[in-house]
Amino acid sequence: MIRTLLLEHGKRFEERSQPIILSSRIRLARNFAQFKFPARANPKERIEVLEMLKRHVEGVKDLKIFIDLSTLTASERLALQEYRIVSKELLENGAGSGVICSDKIPLSIMVNEEDHLRLQIIYNGFQLREAWRKINDIDDMIDGGNYAFSSSIGYLTACPTNVGTGMRASVMIHLPGLGMTEQVQHLINAVQQIGITVRGFHGEGSKALGHIYQISNQQTLGMDEIDEIQRLEHVVKAIMDQEIAAREAFLKHNRTQFLDKIGRIYGILRSCYTLTSKEAFEMLAWMRLAVDYGFIDKKNRSGIDRYRVELQPGNLVVLYGKDLSPEERDLIRAENMRAFFKQIQEIQFDREVS
Repeated sequence: MIRTLLLEHGKRFEERSQPIILSSRIRLARNFAQFKFPARANPKERIEVLEMLKRHVEGVKDLKIFIDLSTLTASERLALQEYRIVSKELLENGAGSGVICSDKIPLSIMVNEEDHLRLQIIYNGFQLREAWRKINDIDDMIDGGNYAFSSSIGYLTACPTNVGTGMRASVMIHLPGLGMTEQVQHLINAVQQIGITVRGFHGEGSKALGHIYQISNQQTLGMDEIDEIQRLEHVVKAIMDQEIAAREAFLKHNRTQFLDKIGRIYGILRSCYTLTSKEAFEMLAWMRLAVDYGFIDKKNRSGIDRYRVELQPGNLVVLYGKDLSPEERDLIRAENMRAFFKQIQEIQFDREVS
């Protein structure tokens, strides 16, 4: 079941692949009023929450798959985390922890993580409003008047920073231009002053791999969801303008060095015999930039984005259907990269970027 689910979620990379913005996510934190929050609940109470949610989603056509995390292998659990279907925190919780998800769209509900429910949806590209409309509809179907809610402050959550709307809107954004011109830290400092946070690829406390960051709202109290999304969109568009300018400036002054770097990486990916997950991630980020510049055909961007996930350790084991040692994963990863990049037209070094 997990393998089939991952393959279905992988298909989303074929839809609306865009430069700079990799994906948009809306996440909602919700709790049922009649139950203790997960951190204070005993195993029996946590299981009751899980069973109640199962009843609430009956008839919701997009939520047909229930996954009991306790029944999964370590690789299956890791693969779900790599696809951001579940969080590391959920995987570390005990009885009553599970996820209800769709096999058709990137929609999931984590049960008994920090809150009773963490509803989330992830769309390709810059689609915050579309993601909000979908997750809001699902949220309304589940509520039934049972959410812990205050008329004065909004939804009640385990962490005070989520009280209010309970919403985290975020985009996964690729900022190599700002990174290479050493402007990222200035950007982080500036947006934090207006209630926007910048985190690494894996969220809070993580580093940016391949110049990929998560940018999200910080304020949830006294705000309206659409206002939050609109403000985040405005900030993201400003960052995109800065990134485009930084890319143009970098290429103008460092064209020889840049083309040499992407040419070398392209050559490695076409002929490497072994490749670690970190190496693959970093190199694919450079190849994505080469696509955005137009040195590689844009039709290859979705494949690059998909491999960025499917070549991670958990996904490799699940998709190949057998246990793999680290050495075997490195060999298979390299084999996939050789096949993918050998079918890509040679880098168009003579292309002029407008």
